[in-house]
Amino acid sequence: MGHFQKPILLSLLLGIGLYFGAMFISDFQATRAAISQVGITGWLIILGLSLVNYGLRYWRWEWYLRLLTNIKLPRYLHLSYYLCGFALSTTPGKAGETVRSLYLKRHGVGYANTISNFFVERFQDLLSIVLLASLAAVLFDGYGIVVVLTAMLVITALPVLHSRWLPAMLDKLSLKLPQKLAAATVHLKQLIQSSAALLKNRQLLGGMVIGFVAWFAEAVGFWYLLTLLNQDVTFVAAVGIYGVAVLVGAVSFLPGGLGSTEAVMGLLLISLGVDKSIAVAATLICRIATLWFAVFIGVGVAGFLATKGITPVFQKTSAEQDG
Repeated sequence: MGHFQKPILLSLLLGIGLYFGAMFISDFQATRAAISQVGITGWLIILGLSLVNYGLRYWRWEWYLRLLTNIKLPRYLHLSYYLCGFALSTTPGKAGETVRSLYLKRHGVGYANTISNFFVERFQDLLSIVLLASLAAVLFDGYGIVVVLTAMLVITALPVLHSRWLPAMLDKLSLKLPQKLAAATVHLKQLIQSSAALLKNRQLLGGMVIGFVAWFAEAVGFWYLLTLLNQDVTFVAAVGIYGVAVLVGAVSFLPGGLGSTEAVMGLLLISLGVDKSIAVAATLICRIATLWFAVFIGVGVAGFLATKGITPVFQKTSAEQDG
């Protein structure tokens, strides 16, 4: 993971700066007291719900990849590669998670399939989060437009991905472009076709259900956290706040949604009458138990694989690239 140490370190420093800044702007002592109020059992339950999220998303990832390829890989190893992607969750659009492609390349899995799988994963996650965020759109003014526009974008993208004219247009375009651009256009066509295969019928519905349950588990963790902090926030409101905060972070394309997710989550809690220091504490705990817990696991697994001589495969020449 030597190639990725800098972005991981920068995002970590940014996160620490934001979180300590938020604590000092509110009430440092009160925020720290609220954090300690959660207790070991509370932390274990919240982290356990995050593990449910990660486990379900891996299940979907493996299912989809098996539909695209004839991959035969020990599950523990494939799971390890999947978790390594979490080390780079704090990149814009989580694009760094495509490092999984570099691990799977050593087993003969083509980039077109793994990147298509990554795209479909993000697409399905966006669908799931839009559903969760729709609760906040009803409860809080001003957020409905974000939810509606994102939903329209996702719904509109489906028929485009399944269309026959798009691959045909890319085929014609590749004949008119220089060699390198033509090759890129062919790769794009293959990515679209692989993605479309995973976004129809049983695959689409199954992926949506798995994704919704996965993200709902973390939303439940957020609600449980608020109960531990003795806050009178309804279950529906807590789930909605979590959903819309994650959605804003996703569409902002900031690394890991840093700053935007925390701001929305904290402001919505305060709008419900939650004390500022408690709102800051709840936001920090939620983000540590979801985003940063995943990053920690990813870094740890990648480091362990590196000690076994298993590192991402970087191929720099065009002859080595596959479709």
